[in-house]
Amino acid sequence: MKAVVNIQKGIVPWICGISANQVAVRTNAATLQKWDNGEKPTLTQVSKMSQELNVPFGYFFLSTPCENQENSPVFRTVGSKEKENMSQNLKDTVNNMELIQEWLKDEMSEEDLGTSPIAGILNEQDNVLSASQKLRTLLHIETDWYRKTDKNKVYLFLREKAGEAQVFVFENGIVGNNTKRSLSLDEFRAFALYDDIAPVIFINSLDSIQAKAFSLLHEIAHIALGQADLMEGGYSHEESFCNSVATEIMVPEKQFTEFWTKKRGLLTDKLTQAASFFKCSISVATLRAYKLGFISKATCDKQFNIISQNIKKRSGSGGNFYNSMSSRMDHNFLSLLFTSVHEGKTRYTDAYRMTGCWGKTFERMMAEVVR
Repeated sequence: MKAVVNIQKGIVPWICGISANQVAVRTNAATLQKWDNGEKPTLTQVSKMSQELNVPFGYFFLSTPCENQENSPVFRTVGSKEKENMSQNLKDTVNNMELIQEWLKDEMSEEDLGTSPIAGILNEQDNVLSASQKLRTLLHIETDWYRKTDKNKVYLFLREKAGEAQVFVFENGIVGNNTKRSLSLDEFRAFALYDDIAPVIFINSLDSIQAKAFSLLHEIAHIALGQADLMEGGYSHEESFCNSVATEIMVPEKQFTEFWTKKRGLLTDKLTQAASFFKCSISVATLRAYKLGFISKATCDKQFNIISQNIKKRSGSGGNFYNSMSSRMDHNFLSLLFTSVHEGKTRYTDAYRMTGCWGKTFERMMAEVVR
């Protein structure tokens, strides 16, 4: 017998109202009306409906509708551009991360797991060099960490260090598992939700490895300042401070100066060599050279224009579904969820809602990820 689920009264009309695909709403009106009247659909039916309506799978399991966010925050984007309006895809992603964070806070408080050692340890008036060193120490990162890390593993290295500091890092390039709802790299690269017990960072996986690594360090700096990074109010002093801290950890000033002064040749070659040596992106190397006075603002702007024109949205090649889920979800979160579900403290439907997996798919994903 297939498992069926109960949908709370009023959820279906709310979902119909926020759906970006009103044609699908009208096409499925009869079925949706039955669900609102108490008919219990299967998990497979709910999954298919969520994809048709372009809404998160977990919305069908809410006890009450989410409040609309009229004052949308502004997010850091490619080139730190400002976007005054969040797309529905981004809004749904933020909502899902907030849902997970609330669960983490409750679970970790109950288990008395304490606070993150980096939460709120910095002040924006701190000296950038001392603030960067303080973060390095707490993250157990050496100044020349880039020398010992493969260029294709810099992001994984930093993500692991964040996890050890009780920071939960998620990533995705789509909304949940819905391949029809891509996240826009132009709209945002990353965001952070602050909490001293369960700080959460979300990375847009469409970005390059080096860019994701920098974004992660940037968001870690926000957590260290004790603040979320939704960029309310636009580009700010806090953003500049976090960029400077992330840059110093990724490309230390002293080491970059020594490297740059020893190199000869064309500017583009030097920037490429610097990016390769420090395992960073060309844009970070360019900004570092400008901030240290090695290139003019005009040259910096010209290089950024070239970089912006060359940025292309990246899409995954598919691959193993469970490996993809493993990279998207924070492993510490999954370990806590696995234990909670099997101890009977968290309902399976809540676990399905947070992970976007259900039934045997959920069990197999857990078996692959939690060992």
